[in-house]
Amino acid sequence: MKTRDTLENYIPLSNPLTLYHCGHEQCKPSHSFGPAIRPHYLIHYILDGQGTFFVNETSYHLKKGDGFLITPGVTTLYCADKNDPWEYCWIGFDGYQVNSILQSCGLSQADPIFTDISNGALKGDLINLIDNFTEGVGNELTYMGQLYLFFSHIHIKTDNSSKIIGEAYVKKAVDYIHHNYTYDIKIADVAKYLSIDRTYLYKLFMVQKNTSPQQYLITYRLKIAQKLLKETDLSVTEIAYSCGFRDTPSFNKHFKKHFNITPLQYRSGKNYFLI
Repeated sequence: MKTRDTLENYIPLSNPLTLYHCGHEQCKPSHSFGPAIRPHYLIHYILDGQGTFFVNETSYHLKKGDGFLITPGVTTLYCADKNDPWEYCWIGFDGYQVNSILQSCGLSQADPIFTDISNGALKGDLINLIDNFTEGVGNELTYMGQLYLFFSHIHIKTDNSSKIIGEAYVKKAVDYIHHNYTYDIKIADVAKYLSIDRTYLYKLFMVQKNTSPQQYLITYRLKIAQKLLKETDLSVTEIAYSCGFRDTPSFNKHFKKHFNITPLQYRSGKNYFLI
């Protein structure tokens, strides 16, 4: 396979996830690259053979089924074994969701190694992604979807780390609420979006946010309402519906319970110190 030119596929970090380039190589004995830094993230996945990855004054001897992460701006060096040189695939990517994705996979600059335990699913999806990208089959959404699928296989690795998984679930739930609060969403919808049980989501929020997901949703809606009361001339009814409340009385009830003042009193009294 051949790699595709990086520049012609460049997309700014306004995108959640973007594949810049990818490829495949059967290395010659002792073939090395570096020391060098990269402008974006890379993941190498070893299809066969073995070699060594050097980063942060640490060396990792890796073999078939292992992979390693290269972080932007970090000096790395990797070298194929002299007797059993590795064959690997690689993907270069970036985007504003990358940090949370890598965290959910248990990958970071300090912990850049993973081992494939997907029984071949990761390898198959990665090769399919590279084939499609290099042949120009599909579009940016196709590649983004296949990238998410690739990361989903690494995510399995973190099943033994409930803290990392919990943080990832809560962050994703919060993102969902922040983008959907204006609609008539329920916590059951959030749990369904995350493919987890509602009770489990409740426990995660209580541990990490010290509040229930339902209360977090209400509080976030009220904070948006407070901002609209302060900065716009929208009516209380318009604000109520804009913030996801089903009617004005319900909005007034929640607002007074939270702030100990009605929306109209807040607006007329300019009590902008309320939090």
